[in-house]
Amino acid sequence: MKVAMVMPMAPESAIADVMSQAIPGLRSNWDLEIWCPTEESYRSCSVPLRPYAEANTDVVNALAAFDLVVYVLGDSPWHSRILPLAHSLPGLVVLHDASLTNLVRFVAIEGNDLEALVERVELERGPELAGILRSASPPGGAAEWLRFCAEVPLDDVAAEGSLGAVVHSVWHARRVDGLTLGHVTVAPLPVPSPHIGFESNERASSSALISELPDDALLLVTVGAANANRRIDLLLEAIAKDPVLTENVHLWAVGPATEDARAELGGLARTLGLQNQFAMTGRVTDSLLQEILARADIAAALRDPVLEGQSASVLTQLISGTPVVVFDHAHYAELPDDVAIKVDPQDALEGVRVALRILVDDGADRGRRGDRAREYVRESRSGAKYAEALLEAGELALAAKPIAYLNADLGSRLRRLGLNREPMFVNAVTDLAFDLFDLG
Repeated sequence: MKVAMVMPMAPESAIADVMSQAIPGLRSNWDLEIWCPTEESYRSCSVPLRPYAEANTDVVNALAAFDLVVYVLGDSPWHSRILPLAHSLPGLVVLHDASLTNLVRFVAIEGNDLEALVERVELERGPELAGILRSASPPGGAAEWLRFCAEVPLDDVAAEGSLGAVVHSVWHARRVDGLTLGHVTVAPLPVPSPHIGFESNERASSSALISELPDDALLLVTVGAANANRRIDLLLEAIAKDPVLTENVHLWAVGPATEDARAELGGLARTLGLQNQFAMTGRVTDSLLQEILARADIAAALRDPVLEGQSASVLTQLISGTPVVVFDHAHYAELPDDVAIKVDPQDALEGVRVALRILVDDGADRGRRGDRAREYVRESRSGAKYAEALLEAGELALAAKPIAYLNADLGSRLRRLGLNREPMFVNAVTDLAFDLFDLG
């Protein structure tokens, strides 16, 4: 089978990193090519690489010659030259994020279609949310925008007309079910490789952190961009609330952060008297990240709201043998109980304090959980297992092609008759098609 996989191939793309791990298994079964938006440089690839500058008709026509096209989508501008192709030529979509609001809005702006998207949201969700989508400036600032993205994920726009979807958690599969013409496959996301492509520290002082850390300090880390939904503020408050944690725990936020986030979290740490136990490293090199994780005693991933379909950063922390504290919701709830300590988000502050005390007080339990975390990732997350799931999803997507043709033909006829905005006619035609062709 001749397959084109359309995805970013920038060296620093974490999505490209995990997708590339499946290529050896895929090329053994597919005649595979990778199509990617042009970049200054590309990660190495063992199958033909076809960069393209624009998502235009020529690219669509070239992709139409393949038996199947796989579109890899995440909520970033890196995917803005991929989503229009998925709308032009139905294929299998791999959804790395549960919310694609930023991507869909960005593509709509580039295509001068923002008002059409806003109108769609207004019809489905009301004028208030439509207005927020138009401006991308909710009254509560960045934190409220993240909550808006969780409430209005626009994943239906991304999956519309697709032949099937691949997601990376059961939680995400439930959300996507019914948005695609085909099957929803849950695939085990591989753990990111130790070398993604970051070769310089954002701040020169980052590399001195480890040597300056007291030998007896217990190091708690979060890994990833220091956004409002990572709840670093909650970790600081939990540490400050407990004298044992205050005496023993140092917290590092490892990852890029805006100046506003630095100022806000730094100010909170000073207010709580934790300024000497808190550090924001900025972006770090791959090698320094591995050094930090080797030194870390505890990890935390307190995403709220949850916008990703699976957390690659959590897998990175687990493979390092670090026990993790998470909220008991979304895909985090699917982690094994002997790997993660799960906190009720409705009792967040006290729950996090108790979870940290469990890990601080019992070094043996901390070690057991760390060993089990590494074992869990090694057993369940590999490029080969990921490839197996993608191959199965590809076969199911091919089976959905006749449904896609039927869907396109019915849609075209309804538009020509001016009935595509009349729910009564659309529902009647859809119900009849499902009955005649056993689409249920």
